[in-house]
Amino acid sequence: MTIPGKRSCHPQPAERGAKKPRQDLNNSEATVRGNFIDLTLNDEDNDENAHVAGALEVTSSTVNGSLIDQTSRPSLSYSPHIVDKLYDTCFGMLCMRATASDEGQLPVGCTPATLIFSRDVVRVMIGTEKRVAILVSKALWSLTTKFAVTLHATICGRRPKLAATKDKLSKRTNSLIATTKIKYYSLRVFIYGFSRQKKEIGDYLAGKELFLQHPHPLEIDSGVKYLNPQYLLPPGKEEMPPPSQLSIATCCAGRESPGTDALSEDIRARLYQIFDTASANRGIKLTIQPSTRLTTVLKRHQLEALLMMVEKETGIFEDSQFPSIWLPFRSPGGKIRYQNIVTKLFSMERPAPVGGGILADDMGLGKTLSALALVCNSLDRHQKSALTGVPKGTLIVTPKSTIYGWESQIKRHIHPEQIQWLTYHGYKRHELDKSLDKYDAVLTTYDMLNAEGEEGSLLNHEWQRIILDEAHRIRNSSSKTFRTVCSLQAQYRWCLTGTPIQNRLADFGALLEFIRVPPFESPGSFNRLIVDSISENKARSFDLLRSVVTATCLRRTKTSYAAELRLPRKTELVERVHMDKEDRELYEFFKRYSFLTAGKAVSSQKRAGTNILVLIHHLRLICNHGVALLPKAALIAWHERDDTSLTWRTLESETVKCAFCAQSVEENRSSESLVEEVGCGHFICESCTTENNSQPSCPKCEANQCRSSSPTPTSFAHPLEVGYAPSAKLRALLRNITQSRSISDKNGVQTKFVIFSYWTKMLDLIATALTENHLTFRRIDGQSSLSERKEALSVFGSDPQCNIMLASIGAAGEGIDLTAASSIHIVEPQWNPMAEAQAIDRVHRIGQERDVEVVRYITSESIESYVQWIQSDKLRLISRALSPAEQCAENVTEKWWKKMLQYLK
Repeated sequence: MTIPGKRSCHPQPAERGAKKPRQDLNNSEATVRGNFIDLTLNDEDNDENAHVAGALEVTSSTVNGSLIDQTSRPSLSYSPHIVDKLYDTCFGMLCMRATASDEGQLPVGCTPATLIFSRDVVRVMIGTEKRVAILVSKALWSLTTKFAVTLHATICGRRPKLAATKDKLSKRTNSLIATTKIKYYSLRVFIYGFSRQKKEIGDYLAGKELFLQHPHPLEIDSGVKYLNPQYLLPPGKEEMPPPSQLSIATCCAGRESPGTDALSEDIRARLYQIFDTASANRGIKLTIQPSTRLTTVLKRHQLEALLMMVEKETGIFEDSQFPSIWLPFRSPGGKIRYQNIVTKLFSMERPAPVGGGILADDMGLGKTLSALALVCNSLDRHQKSALTGVPKGTLIVTPKSTIYGWESQIKRHIHPEQIQWLTYHGYKRHELDKSLDKYDAVLTTYDMLNAEGEEGSLLNHEWQRIILDEAHRIRNSSSKTFRTVCSLQAQYRWCLTGTPIQNRLADFGALLEFIRVPPFESPGSFNRLIVDSISENKARSFDLLRSVVTATCLRRTKTSYAAELRLPRKTELVERVHMDKEDRELYEFFKRYSFLTAGKAVSSQKRAGTNILVLIHHLRLICNHGVALLPKAALIAWHERDDTSLTWRTLESETVKCAFCAQSVEENRSSESLVEEVGCGHFICESCTTENNSQPSCPKCEANQCRSSSPTPTSFAHPLEVGYAPSAKLRALLRNITQSRSISDKNGVQTKFVIFSYWTKMLDLIATALTENHLTFRRIDGQSSLSERKEALSVFGSDPQCNIMLASIGAAGEGIDLTAASSIHIVEPQWNPMAEAQAIDRVHRIGQERDVEVVRYITSESIESYVQWIQSDKLRLISRALSPAEQCAENVTEKWWKKMLQYLK
């Protein structure tokens, strides 16, 4: 007796030996009605001497011209006597070994399989036709005939470990396998049934010397309880701990994944393309009205975001306008079943709402306002429901750099009497602990959550909703920040980030784990189900990722929504700068050494030991300001004109690097980067401090006494000397700003400027030049405190005499609004074109009322032209949909290396 979506190995007495109609989704007629898929069953002949057990296999079917993921269940029987459930309990797993057949190789990694019994001979099938292994087990056959059990199975191409499972009737077979060169596979058989038979099933298996193992949580149906009848419960305990708290017999589910590896540029480009597909359908019906608490009229894309978020929180599956992780199916009997698009497992009951997702719009599209619209909508729903004792508060967690922006946005977009909110930060915060219930929204920072720890009021308060701003901050699932935000109690969870993937595909998995998207709520599940599949080049792995992205994310770009946004015009110019004679000689000296060093590294192995980027780094510094930015060792070699004293190791030693990630401290400075020097003298950058420990210890010598923190920008290399004349690039910058300052718009308002540079030491030199020219400015960089940042933004936005803002690229990457400016000056090109785009988006965004001008400064006949070429090639990769064959044919790293040599000649 079975139903669509499940299979039983136990034929009912009245049906034994009879021919039964079978359901095979590949051979059935399917029609679409609304959001449902109706299945019409076809009769098929059955083998009287065989019955089937198995897990699910991913296939595809075309319905009305659209590709729909479905589940093929070979030899599924259909009985008119349908019951609601075929099992209510998972009893555990048997680890067995099956002899390989000659019908082909099995993919490495656990693969869903079907078991076909011909009495005690078990054929292990993948799909309907491919037999991959065979097993002789009278005990398994007897189990399926004596009890109402359902068997699911997976088979793995890796060599199996010796298991605790032992089948008396297959000892001879297993002994033969162990002493010969016969190939065999690891077979994992998962046993489901009814809890009322647990004792009998446990005793029967023990009598056959079959011992149940604890499976990985990802391997079993999470919709039923787990109860191993052979597990000895402590006195007074009636329920087992979940599998995640037990000693698990791991296979692929417990292995480490390559998800921690950095992405290659071609894979990164393909992932960007996938996320760009997660946009709303232009024909979507905007069936939602924004709350009257808002003072600002929402744009269409913000209404779409609000509709999507409300759908996810209320759990709409059947009539949803946005893709969901659950796909509704209508069975022949009219019942609705819900299939998870990842695991392909069916839920007999209506799944709980996912209750969250990722808003991944481009920077500058107003994600903050969309999130505030959701908060106001939720307050309206809460007020109408008149429920008591139900949490209504939203906790908004932000970096320190963006909390001031959130305060401003709340004041700007919501009627003040329509929302009660506070900022939970600073030493007086504990005075508010007992009054958190009365606030509709509470703002705090990641640092504050980490500082308060498990005993803090925020972690022990029950929230209706959590919103993470710049959510990529939790991308490291082993970090303290990730563990802290995951321990927050809330019904709904949202992530706001324009960059859901930074360096690794696993970054996205961390966000899904925080949101608790099934089946990714368990640690490691995303790596196993998604990352491993892509790493092993499994068929349709990118298609599965695309389905997950569209079901959990909403992302719109300024380009795709240009007509609706109607942003002011943006003009981009390039200012070509010619080096002074002295700087050119300096540049050629280091360029010659760089070319000779790079030319010797003809093999990839030698390149790995030749940090050419250190040399390129110094060429870029020379392009900005000649000798003023070079470290001491480089200056000595230059003054003596002796390149034999130069080695990249000598130059690299002048660069302070993080003891954890080995990145230059200067280059790794984020918007609120703190650098801690531990007692041994090594440095740990802010991101590694956050991701590893609240009290960092040195990985090289295990010291953990913090000696100093936040050194000044000039302490990273030799101190800047006074009296440097402005370089050619700095003179061009001053000339352009001086000329533009004399021009006012039609309202008589002078132009305001933002000057971006990658290096804080370059900002120091620019600041000196501005001061000498009596130009008023403010500055934001990685060392700006929260109060300094707030003051700088306030003055720049309101004081007509202050019309210049200096900002590091890192500081501008997160959550600041610079729409008071309309002229952007980027002092040097960045390796990552997205870094420049994000900085520009701080000015050219919703709220900007004037045309925007972007000026990029490029030193002619220099390595900066190569950096520009890299930018173009990265954008080319993102814009092209490369097939796997094209990716193999195009060796990006080799191509870039050869191009670099051309620029160094």
